[in-house]
Amino acid sequence: MNDTLKLQLKRTIKASPTELFAAWTQPELMKKWYAPGSMSVPVAVSDLRVGGTYRVEMSDGPEKTHVATGVYKQIVANKLLSFTWNSDCSTDTSQQTLVTIEFTEVAGGTELVLTHEGFTDAETRDKHEHGWNGCLDNLAKAAASDAVYA
Repeated sequence: MNDTLKLQLKRTIKASPTELFAAWTQPELMKKWYAPGSMSVPVAVSDLRVGGTYRVEMSDGPEKTHVATGVYKQIVANKLLSFTWNSDCSTDTSQQTLVTIEFTEVAGGTELVLTHEGFTDAETRDKHEHGWNGCLDNLAKAAASDAVYA
């Protein structure tokens, strides 16, 4: 696998690993942050088990919806979550990539490490980097305001 086509982002978020794990896996919480920028999440579905599926619909108005789907590959409650990622934002919509989220308790919150790998081109990787940064910004804002857990 080409490491230059791998994306890794690290953030420290003021929330516990348990709270952040829930935000990634519970549909009612996923709807509060799981899209970049001002996009909304009208649909979030999660069958949290190895082999279970998820679906996130990110909306930028009535005419523009992006969909991400996949299968959970590895689940270690409050520590690690790994899932396939199929997105209509990819230049190759048949492309399936792998996302791994690691949650580590640190002073002041949780260090979250997101690794997204398996991209076949730099353009798609860069689009996802922009999107994930926007999602993580929204997650941090929601966590800071406690909106993600309310």
